[in-house]
Amino acid sequence: MLPDFNDHGHLPPGRYRLTITQAAEALVDAERFRASTTRAQVWQGFQEYLYQFIHLEEQFATLLQGRELIHSVWLGGSFVSAKRDPHNVDATLLMNPDAERAIRGNPGSKWLTTAFKSWKAMQDRYGVAPLRIPYVPVAKVFQPQDFTAEELEYFRDRGRWDDWWQRCRLPGEGEPSVQSAAPVRGYVEVTL
Repeated sequence: MLPDFNDHGHLPPGRYRLTITQAAEALVDAERFRASTTRAQVWQGFQEYLYQFIHLEEQFATLLQGRELIHSVWLGGSFVSAKRDPHNVDATLLMNPDAERAIRGNPGSKWLTTAFKSWKAMQDRYGVAPLRIPYVPVAKVFQPQDFTAEELEYFRDRGRWDDWWQRCRLPGEGEPSVQSAAPVRGYVEVTL
């Protein structure tokens, strides 16, 4: 489960791995959020957003040959804080590029593009602010000179967003700064 939120309303720095059921229990159904007027609705939108990928997996099961589109999802921002009524959930989806390539371009696969095309549209419709990271398993991480372009992109994006979700803007700060770059909060990794 999740550690307690600190005095600033954040998890301690780090990534906390939960199942989707555990995440709902900790971030929606927990006693501290019973009075929330937004968390259940935001979570429902998040589930509806994820269902679109599950629907694609069912629709293209033959082409996918057992591969899943989503490896895991990182949740961050105000939804992963003590804030009672967050307005959305920031979700970074670690996507399987081989699975995406297997179905992209087929009739009915447009969601792969739509899901990440417009942050505003996804927030308005589902309450989700989505980001995509290609999840590329790499066997020999100690030989970066041998990485493919896709593997380099994976490590770059994974590190960048892991860094980002552990930052917090300083009070009164509109934009991120060097002063706010140190890790001060945690985020949740949801396994599906």
